[in-house]
Amino acid sequence: MSSRASVLATKDQPLPADADRDLAELFDAPRGRVRRVGSVRLPLGGPYRPKAVAYRLPDGRIVWCVRLWEVDRAVRRCVSSATIRQFCRMNRLPGVEGEVDRVEGR
Repeated sequence: MSSRASVLATKDQPLPADADRDLAELFDAPRGRVRRVGSVRLPLGGPYRPKAVAYRLPDGRIVWCVRLWEVDRAVRRCVSSATIRQFCRMNRLPGVEGEVDRVEGR
């Protein structure tokens, strides 16, 4: 495991009903169970390393949700795996990209 990234959870876990509904509606996914797949810490700057949590939607897509600081509060932002990988490549973080692959089961 890389010193810059750490996998926090990889067990397939169900979400609370309200989070399940919110994510499915946000990504226009069919009704069903949204499951937490795992998470990775993203080294954004200095000590700020928010956790990116991967969720598998009922249609098989994986989305990543990260709580990012916005002026005076943290706001949840959800992005695709491609966006997380692009961030890793742009910032030369092959270890983090490897952890993303591992969480997704690639």
